[in-house]
Amino acid sequence: MITFRTLAFSTLALGLSVGGAALAQTQEGNLYRVTTQVEMVGLPFKMPDQTMEVCGPKDHSSERMVPHDDTCSITDFEVEGKTSRYTLVCTGDAELTAKGEFEQLGGGAYRGKMNMVGTSGGQSVEMNMRFEGERIGACEYTPPAAPAAG
Repeated sequence: MITFRTLAFSTLALGLSVGGAALAQTQEGNLYRVTTQVEMVGLPFKMPDQTMEVCGPKDHSSERMVPHDDTCSITDFEVEGKTSRYTLVCTGDAELTAKGEFEQLGGGAYRGKMNMVGTSGGQSVEMNMRFEGERIGACEYTPPAAPAAG
């Protein structure tokens, strides 16, 4: 069973990592080292920072920079200068709505933040996340498959 916490961490694979369909064509992408800080609102402790390497698209201002699966949709995506803002809405076992933004810093680096509100086990949960990534190389990126027609 997916919990809000599990979904939030996988959803934010931290600013980037989106799984692609087996038939999607790979292309050269950017390999990032991303550090994420997560705070559960209302709890008296801070979760340890998480650092991982993720592969993302070369287009830094793309909606593809927001990781999500087929139970989530990105709405209100807009780019203003070097800052991208979005809303992420997920349904299913764990419902959540997230509002976030990320800013390109130059040299392949970026930083951002996201506020997520959802339900887990019938209880309301809120999380705040901050993340920073730096480009550390190239990788084989597989874009997400386009939604099936029908």
